[in-house]
Amino acid sequence: MEEKVEKVRKPDRMLGDEWESWTGDLDESITYDETAALFTLYAALALFVILVGLAFVLYMIEPRLRLFHPLLVLGARFLIIAFIVVSAAWGGLIVASVYTGKNLILHRRLGRITATMILPVVLAIGRWFGISRDRLGNSFVSFSNAVVRASHKPGNGMTIILLPRCLKSELKKEVKELAARANVKVFTATGGGQARKIIREERPSAVIGVACERDLMSGIHDVAPKMPTLGVTNKRPEGPCKNTLVDMNELKRAIETLTGVALE
Repeated sequence: MEEKVEKVRKPDRMLGDEWESWTGDLDESITYDETAALFTLYAALALFVILVGLAFVLYMIEPRLRLFHPLLVLGARFLIIAFIVVSAAWGGLIVASVYTGKNLILHRRLGRITATMILPVVLAIGRWFGISRDRLGNSFVSFSNAVVRASHKPGNGMTIILLPRCLKSELKKEVKELAARANVKVFTATGGGQARKIIREERPSAVIGVACERDLMSGIHDVAPKMPTLGVTNKRPEGPCKNTLVDMNELKRAIETLTGVALE
């Protein structure tokens, strides 16, 4: 006898790539307001797992190294210990910068790169512990924004704002009016591909992205290593990709951070 398969009602919206598997359950689109603390905790755990993995690799290859020459073992141990010390110190400087708001990072770009590089490991560990990807993503955006705020110095370059197509039309108008006061260009991107195309064509010195956590994680991962990038998470009272909202005060703060223009 043929089994009946219940069909999931298609939501009345055009879903982005990151939401293609959405079933229509609004619980999957909870609006989070996480601080950088959650990402900091799991980033520290991720770093610990990586370092333990390296120590285990050394333990496994030591007998073979000893067959060639005992000095190879000492050399490998020295490299592993040096890497552990440098990684711990570098991670400590980034975290200190995040929580003090002072630029303790020797290289601003490396600070942004470090956060994006460890993100996939953090998400994997969070999934293992049953932590929502969006919740961790929200905390990651807070962490990444704090790194930029601590290290960025406004210059003469151009800043652009990338808006999602699902943002309420009246809010888009407000964003454009706010951005015009700081001479910031505003674009609407229908997806990650178009967002990258806009950045290639406009060649800005800094980017503000307004999107859901999933899109912001992907965007910051791609763009932050190249230029300062701030993320502003949207609010989704009707679920993803439909009539989303944005905190204008948070957006205003992002514009002021990257441009140095005070918006009264």
